[in-house]
Amino acid sequence: MNIGKTLKLCRSAKDLSLETVAARAGISTSYLSRLENDKREPTLTLISKVAEALEVPVPVIVFLASDDKELKGMDKKTEQRFSELALELIRHK
Repeated sequence: MNIGKTLKLCRSAKDLSLETVAARAGISTSYLSRLENDKREPTLTLISKVAEALEVPVPVIVFLASDDKELKGMDKKTEQRFSELALELIRHK
């Protein structure tokens, strides 16, 4: 996964609109949309602002966005459980 997809996943898991997260982060809705669609590369400062708006810790976002080869080698059942745990962590801060 990448940062854009991860931000979108977190926003969806929290059931927040693009407008709400953008307003909380102090950025435009269109800019957040471009971030989520990988049309812009966010700085760490911007990731921090969006993470705060989402109420998701930055390390969780970075971890979920990583392309760790060990994570890609998981069997389907483990991958599904990992995804469930990640979503639970996102939803409950």
